[in-house]
Amino acid sequence: MNSGHRYARTDWKTKTEDMKKRGIQLYAGIAIVLLVFFGSLYYILAVTMYPIKVRNSLPYMTPEIVALSLQPAVSENLANRRFILKVDGKDAEFRLGDYEFTSSPSEDGHSEEVSFRDGKGREKTKVITTRGNLCFNETAVRDFIYRLAKEYGTPMIAPKYKISGNKLTVYKGSDGVGIDFDSLISEIIARIAADDYSPITANIVTLTAPEVDIDKIYNEVRCDPSDASVTEDPSGNPKFTADVIGKDFDLQAARNLISTQSDKTKWVITLALTYPEISLKMVRAPYCLDELSTCTTSYKGSSKERANNVERAAHNINTYGDFTDGYILQPGEEFSFNNIVGRRTAKNGFMKAPVYLSSGSSEDYGGGICQVSTTIYCAALYANLKITERHNHIYVIHYWPTEGCDATVDWGNLDFRFRNNKEYPIKIRLTHEKGKLTATITGTADGVKTKLEAEVSEKTPYETYYKRPNADNPNGKTSGGDIGKVIKVWKYVYQDGKLVEKKKLSYDRYKPLAKTIYTNTLPEGAEYS
Repeated sequence: MNSGHRYARTDWKTKTEDMKKRGIQLYAGIAIVLLVFFGSLYYILAVTMYPIKVRNSLPYMTPEIVALSLQPAVSENLANRRFILKVDGKDAEFRLGDYEFTSSPSEDGHSEEVSFRDGKGREKTKVITTRGNLCFNETAVRDFIYRLAKEYGTPMIAPKYKISGNKLTVYKGSDGVGIDFDSLISEIIARIAADDYSPITANIVTLTAPEVDIDKIYNEVRCDPSDASVTEDPSGNPKFTADVIGKDFDLQAARNLISTQSDKTKWVITLALTYPEISLKMVRAPYCLDELSTCTTSYKGSSKERANNVERAAHNINTYGDFTDGYILQPGEEFSFNNIVGRRTAKNGFMKAPVYLSSGSSEDYGGGICQVSTTIYCAALYANLKITERHNHIYVIHYWPTEGCDATVDWGNLDFRFRNNKEYPIKIRLTHEKGKLTATITGTADGVKTKLEAEVSEKTPYETYYKRPNADNPNGKTSGGDIGKVIKVWKYVYQDGKLVEKKKLSYDRYKPLAKTIYTNTLPEGAEYS
């Protein structure tokens, strides 16, 4: 019995040890399964979240680099990542954010659909991008390498060409000593894929300039002519398509020129140009989009009657005839202020306000509209338009800073006129806001600018008169008080920044305007007039 119990205890102990071994193996197996599952899930999610895009980087990726790109190490935010480039024993920093390196998922990469089970055992699929999106600014990177290479050698210069008029100049490239772009950018891409930002050694090598590819240049330069065109959206806003000048040259003759004169550093080839029938200027011209000049004067201190006259005249010009937002003057047509603004009467919306007379000032319908004609006159001068009729005021005016640049009008007597001497239509538009009047002339830009200079040659003092105060002129009020002047105005015309004309624009004499003082107390020796 005792021995039987002993064997029974021994069997139980053996079975217990076997069970422990099986338990350890079971737990280990479960752990391995979980590790593989979650490791696979992490890989799928990580690669999905952090793919590498091969847009402009693909040409520099070897099969080994493509394999590295499957690693889930690249973050979408590369802006603060940087490399230290070691060149000839010196260090240079290359910060990825400075050269627009970005990484993001995209549908245009090489993608695979992978099946997996989530934490609840549900079967799911995910699309992972095995070649995602890694982008960078190649021009900026090349410029960086070019500047870096200049410190250690002579950069290689690739062949290039330029077009000026009907001449195509092709420049031969030159060899240099510097850093090879392709090898360096391939190394950078490989490092990004491997999440390795340790220093990179860039070797100085001899860079051989490629030969001139005149066939490639021909394919880039040669084109057929096409006319400019315009379309309008539902609101009437124009969208223009520029004209194209047709270009061509004798390709075989160019090949022979370069091959037979290979010792030269540049070759000049004559282009055959074919001009389109409709240019961009022609289709833009009716819209008068370019500002040719603008002038602003202030009438803040004016009475409500004078302000009404200024604004009424501006309105009449903007809405004359069929126009609603500015008066359009075709090439060769003449602008007449009196004809467009109309007669200054109460029926036409004008009020009585001060006007200048040879004996001083008085009131009449339309007083103040000379400020409108003067503002337009100055704008016309700055646009270099042809002035056909203009008269100066009797007295110097002060709402325009350049004295002698005024234009007075008087219905049936004095008019202000100018002609559109431009190639294309122009628009005269007046706006007023918060007591400021602005005349803007738009059309088609022609590179013309004008400068005005006033020269005062004579001055005549004014007289002072004293009058008794009345209801309209209280004690202490003063008016007038301008000296007489002879003013010569010079006009300077510039074409594309170069002075092309200097001429005397006007020579006007302005009378002195007496000063009137309303007072109850006369100065000693003074008398009332």
